[in-house]
Amino acid sequence: MLKNNYLPTLSLFGLLCVVWALVFWPTLQNMEAVWRSSDTYTHCYIIPLIAAWLLYDQRQYINAPAKPTLLPVLAALVCAFVWLVGYAADVNSLTHFSAIFVLQLLTLSLIGWQLGRQVAFPLIYLIFMVPFGDALNLPLQDLTATVSVFMLNLTGIPVLREGLYLTTPVGQFEVAEACSGLRFLIASIAIGTLYSFLTYRVWWKHLLFISAILLFSVLANCLRAFFLIWIGETSNMQYGFGADHFVYGWLFFALVMFSMFWIGGRFADKAPLLETSTATPATGQFWRPVACALLVLGATLALRSQITEIAAPAEAEQLATPAGFSAELARPWKPGFNDGLARLQIWDSEGRGYLLARYGHKQQKGELISWNNRLYQRKYWSETSQHSVTLAGESYQVIELRSGSGEQQVLLYQYKIADYRTTSASKAKLYQVLALLSGDQGYSEVRAANLPGTLLDIQPQQLEQVAKRLQALP
Repeated sequence: MLKNNYLPTLSLFGLLCVVWALVFWPTLQNMEAVWRSSDTYTHCYIIPLIAAWLLYDQRQYINAPAKPTLLPVLAALVCAFVWLVGYAADVNSLTHFSAIFVLQLLTLSLIGWQLGRQVAFPLIYLIFMVPFGDALNLPLQDLTATVSVFMLNLTGIPVLREGLYLTTPVGQFEVAEACSGLRFLIASIAIGTLYSFLTYRVWWKHLLFISAILLFSVLANCLRAFFLIWIGETSNMQYGFGADHFVYGWLFFALVMFSMFWIGGRFADKAPLLETSTATPATGQFWRPVACALLVLGATLALRSQITEIAAPAEAEQLATPAGFSAELARPWKPGFNDGLARLQIWDSEGRGYLLARYGHKQQKGELISWNNRLYQRKYWSETSQHSVTLAGESYQVIELRSGSGEQQVLLYQYKIADYRTTSASKAKLYQVLALLSGDQGYSEVRAANLPGTLLDIQPQQLEQVAKRLQALP
């Protein structure tokens, strides 16, 4: 695409990228912040460079004329609307994917279907700029712990599992987020997809290789965790942790990737025959798709500017403790929701905890519904039951929890978005969007209570009393 016949197309593509970046700048900033803060996504910085290198490396196979088309602009319009909803609701997965999809679709509109097929992989590969996969951390941690226990039992090492904690005769090991293997998995997918494109020409080989990469990446991480525990156990904690913990991890990663590439390379396809035809001039009228693309981007920017964003404080304001309650910190219930506008966590004389966390419908930093904001610590507790109840005239969700050591507790919670009340996180997000679009300047809340024991131990009137106290919080 560096031939002279493509220079007008490249110039318009450059203009398109500049306007696109201006419109979606908040999302690009958010994505870069995730890349910078997590080692799992540091590879995202080089994804655009890899896409550009692929275009240059495959330039001899790119010779179709640019024939602009309007159909992808319509799909980009839908993605832009989804982005606006995600931006208003602070759903990063929606905004990240939608922003990249808009760029890909508008680029396809500019170059047309024929040229689009020739540059499809570099264009699609940009999706790896999105920092996705965090939701897999907990399932991967659980799988790693399960396989580690199974392997330890096979080797005759006694082990007691309590959630994500494994206790052996030598010590206690935690399958933390860093041990989930997500970093390994995401990097393997990004590298493996690139290797597959450069190595194979038939679809079933691509599918088989990527499936093998996924499977072996997960299994290799489980084996890595097991070997680290086994080394720590057999060496009386002299080895396996500290600096060598990371060395073993990278050695496992390198060994698995080298093995997969070596095996995969033995089934490589021949490079496609080079066509002798040269690039032909661009055909069709550029002004229509470009004008439509700029119209979509301009409308998105105008609507984005109508969404009010509140400047959140560095730390949430601690609300005053009401009379008859205490604000002790050394308690077993440790919910999240620390990044809002205001927060109150208190205890009554019966040992029941209460939480009120207040957020703007949209904040510059922090959000009510997020992966980090949980009412309980999932690595210690697991749900045994969940259902809805009506207390003091309002709906609440009740969750029963059990820890690995057998402790039990009951959670009672409700979201309040402006005048709406719900126990559904997805509905709370929707109500936040509706409140923002209607110009509501109010706030969003979560109100929750923690009661020791089980529902069988708690009288209905006690639940009613707890609900009334939640409603009476300031």
